[in-house]
Amino acid sequence: MPVINQSITINAPVSKVFDYVVTPENWTRYVTSLMDVTDLSDDVPAKGSTFSWVYKMMGLKFAGKGTVTENEKDKSFGLMLEGKHTIKEAYEFLDKDGGAELKINIEYEIPGGVLGVIASKLIVEKLNNIEAKQVLDKIKTICEA
Repeated sequence: MPVINQSITINAPVSKVFDYVVTPENWTRYVTSLMDVTDLSDDVPAKGSTFSWVYKMMGLKFAGKGTVTENEKDKSFGLMLEGKHTIKEAYEFLDKDGGAELKINIEYEIPGGVLGVIASKLIVEKLNNIEAKQVLDKIKTICEA
């Protein structure tokens, strides 16, 4: 599985960043390719909460079920997205002099359908790294506003 590790410093309290990231209605706001999140088992996601998701990558739509794998207030948040491919997302929140450092670790499978369309694992990996940076940038912009 390819892995993405990135981080960003945000000039906002850790609690504000954490609350924004874990709120389900925000997920489609900061994850560029996540189109929809439905069927949440809990209003406030806790470890074990489930949901349905739809993701679009290079014109192809994928859908599946998700599970919150961890949710420790102001410390960590994790998701497992399962469907035709699996994505594991882990967010770590660190206090940085009144601001926040947000680290993400994403492990993902590359669906065969996507490779058939573009025929290059390297292109998919590059696009996923770009999207991870966009996710962090969006969270930063919104939380600093």
